[in-house]
Amino acid sequence: MSMNEGIFLLAIQGTLKSKTQEEARNVHNKTAGNPQGVAAARSLGDLSHNVYVSMDATSGSAGELLILDLWNSLEGFGKFFADKQVQEGGAMIFASVENRELWLPAQDFYGFALPTPPSNTDRFVGLVRGTVRSRDAAKAGFAEFAKTINAARMEGQVAHEVFFRTSESGQPPSLELLAVDTWMDAAGMGRFYSEPKHMAPLGSIFSAAPKTSTWKRPAGSWVEW
Repeated sequence: MSMNEGIFLLAIQGTLKSKTQEEARNVHNKTAGNPQGVAAARSLGDLSHNVYVSMDATSGSAGELLILDLWNSLEGFGKFFADKQVQEGGAMIFASVENRELWLPAQDFYGFALPTPPSNTDRFVGLVRGTVRSRDAAKAGFAEFAKTINAARMEGQVAHEVFFRTSESGQPPSLELLAVDTWMDAAGMGRFYSEPKHMAPLGSIFSAAPKTSTWKRPAGSWVEW
């Protein structure tokens, strides 16, 4: 069994309805972080729930929120998000949602998750999202990209995962790819991504320029698990 087999990713990116991050934190904790709702989600297969704001965001403004959830039950996922209260809670958090999609791990693609020093709890996320020319080309590109692991770790990388968007029943496998990198050093993340030779192996795998973004944990105590 490969890493994270049977586990899928829910990624939600949207503009917060609140005017400030602190207000957004309170709304999130009363809705998505409600103890009964958390218990229901986890009982239905929600393994983890983490939130991030844009690296450009300041504590005085709300801006965008990124939610990354890992689930291991599609049936439970569907049941949970069919609930009216869950839908109403989402509407209270977001003014608009740019992306809300399910992703499956890219089987046999290069990935890793490394231990971190107990004293370092900072976490940052880098996303690359786009349509690839083919899954084989993407796999080859990320295999070449794997050679940067030592340089990436020196800059503080924690994990690297690749996903493909889920397809409707009867449709061919999706070519829409999402790569999720986790870091413990924001400056190191920036230096790594700014080095052309590190990103070169991924330059030809996409059919159009992919979307990239970087994220950080927001200030304050947000309910996560």
